[in-house]
Amino acid sequence: MKILLADDEAAARYGMSRALQGAGREILEASDGNEALAVIREKAPDLVFLDLNMPKCDGLTVLANLREKSDAPMPEIIVVTANDSISLAVDCIRRGATDFLTKPFDVDHLRAIVKRSEDRLRLQHQVDALRQQLSVSGGTFGSIRGSCRPMQRLFTQIERSAITDLPVLIRGESGTGKELIARELHQRSLRASKPFVAVNTAAVSENLVESELFGHVKGAFTGADRAREGVFRRADGGTLFLDEIGDMPSSVQTRLLRVLQEGIVQPVGSEDGIRVNVRIISATHQDLEQAITDKAFRHDLYFRLKGIELTVPALRERQEDILLLANSFLPSDRALSHCAVAALMAHRWPGNVRELQQMIASAAALGDSEKITARDLGLAAASPSSTSFSWEQYLDLPLSEARDRVTQDFERASIGHALEQESGNISAAARRLGIHRQSLQQKLRQLGMTTKLGDE
Repeated sequence: MKILLADDEAAARYGMSRALQGAGREILEASDGNEALAVIREKAPDLVFLDLNMPKCDGLTVLANLREKSDAPMPEIIVVTANDSISLAVDCIRRGATDFLTKPFDVDHLRAIVKRSEDRLRLQHQVDALRQQLSVSGGTFGSIRGSCRPMQRLFTQIERSAITDLPVLIRGESGTGKELIARELHQRSLRASKPFVAVNTAAVSENLVESELFGHVKGAFTGADRAREGVFRRADGGTLFLDEIGDMPSSVQTRLLRVLQEGIVQPVGSEDGIRVNVRIISATHQDLEQAITDKAFRHDLYFRLKGIELTVPALRERQEDILLLANSFLPSDRALSHCAVAALMAHRWPGNVRELQQMIASAAALGDSEKITARDLGLAAASPSSTSFSWEQYLDLPLSEARDRVTQDFERASIGHALEQESGNISAAARRLGIHRQSLQQKLRQLGMTTKLGDE
C-alpha cells in the first residue's frame, strides 16, 4: 500500500512516517501542493494525508485540481488541518476528500485510519479479482457455476465471508448446492490446508448424533467397543460443515451450543473436556424462525450459527443459468435438441440443480442418439404456459435491469413454447411467432438458447 504524506512541515512528515511504517507499506512524501500533485500522478498512492495549509498550492487547490483532471488517479484523501471548522470539513468532503483529521491528532487514530484503508483496499482487490475471474471463466466460481445476478452477488459474499473466521449459515432449498458453497468457503479461507469435515445431521440416528459430533470413549454405551473421535476433533484447525442443522434433536442443540460458546467438546461417557479450534458452517432448508417459534430450535443457537448468513437462490430463480448448468453436465459427445431446451426452460425445478444434474445424466445414459430430446429428459409434457409466474425475482433489481430481465424471460418462455409445439422445428416455430427464421435463430443466440444445441 502506498501512502503519501503531503505537509510543508518536515517534522510532521517525519512523525507520521514513523507512526505508519509497516510491512507492505511504502511511504511517499511531498512538501507542497504542486509536489503532491506530481507524486499522485506519477506514483498513484492509495491513501493521501493532505495538509490544507501548504505554500505554492494549498490542499483545497490540490483537491480541486484532482477533481477537474479526470485522467488523474483519485486516491483516498484524508485532509489534515489545525482548523476544526465544520464548514471547512464539509467543503473538503464536497471536493472529494474521504475524511478530516484535526491537528494535533492521536497516533492510534492515525493508525486506525490507515488500517481501515488497507482493509478497504484489500477487499476491493478481492472483488476486482473475483470480477475478472468471472469474466474469463464463463460464470465459474471454483466448483460452482452461475452467471446470473443473484449468483454473482453470492460469489462476492462467499469471497468476503471466506477471509473471516465467523460462523456461516447457508440457507436454501434442497438441491441448490449448499455443500459446494461450504467447501468453497473453506478452500478460500486461511484454514484451507486443514481438514474439511461434513456431516448430515439429519442422516444420523438420533441415538448416535452426540457420538458422531463429540465422539465417545470405549464402553460409553452398548456397542461402543472402541473410542471414537467425533467430527469436531477430526475437523480441529479446519472447518466443520453441519448440514440440515434444522433437523438436529433438541438435546444435541444444547450440547452444540456449549461447544460453540466454550470451544470444548466432551466425548460421550467422559468427564474430560477437549479443546477444539473449528470454524462452523451450517446449512438448512428449514424455516428456522418458525422452528424457533414452535420451540423446535433454540434461538440462542440460531444466533451463534448465524454469524454470516448466505442464501442460495433456487434454480427457478436462475433462468439464465439453466442452460449453462445443463451443458456443463452434458458428456462431450451429446447435445440438446431445441425441444429439450424448451422443456428445460419451462420446468419449475423443485429439486433444483441436483434434479437437473441427475436428469441430464439419466438422459445421456439412456438416450438412443447423440441428440437429447425432451422425451429423453422425461419432460415431454412440460409447457412454459403452464408454469406460474412471479414478480418477486425482479423486485430487488434496478428498474431498467428488471425491465430487460422480464422481457428476456418472456421471450425465452414464448420461444420455448413455440419450439415445443412445433417439435423443435425452427421454421415452423418462427411462423408461429410471426418472425423470420433468421430472426428466430439470432434471438436464440442472444438469449443463450443455442449453446451446445443439436441441429434441427
